[in-house]
Amino acid sequence: MLMTEMAMHKESGQDHRPDPARMAGREAKFDEVIPWTEDDILRLHGLLLEKSLHDLFDLRVSARTRADILDWMRAPRSESGAFTYRACCRLFGLDDEEIRDRVLERYRRRHTH
Repeated sequence: MLMTEMAMHKESGQDHRPDPARMAGREAKFDEVIPWTEDDILRLHGLLLEKSLHDLFDLRVSARTRADILDWMRAPRSESGAFTYRACCRLFGLDDEEIRDRVLERYRRRHTH
């Protein structure tokens, strides 16, 4: 089971939210290089997968966003990229086809009454 970003930060003892008192009056520096660790990238994959699956069933999310999520999940195997649905599942040792089939079946039941 994937953890939410908040739970991951809580477990690691880190709080990555900016401190408004420290940031007041400061200008954001976009030319500053911020290093990404492997854990950061893994956490981002997990968050993308978890949020996408959650948003698919959240009726407050637009129909267009839900359609985008369905397209993301149904993308052909030949589609490659670091943040494909299959890549996100693979990083966590999840069977992308089994999850996709279960999620799509649940989605059909819920949205075809």
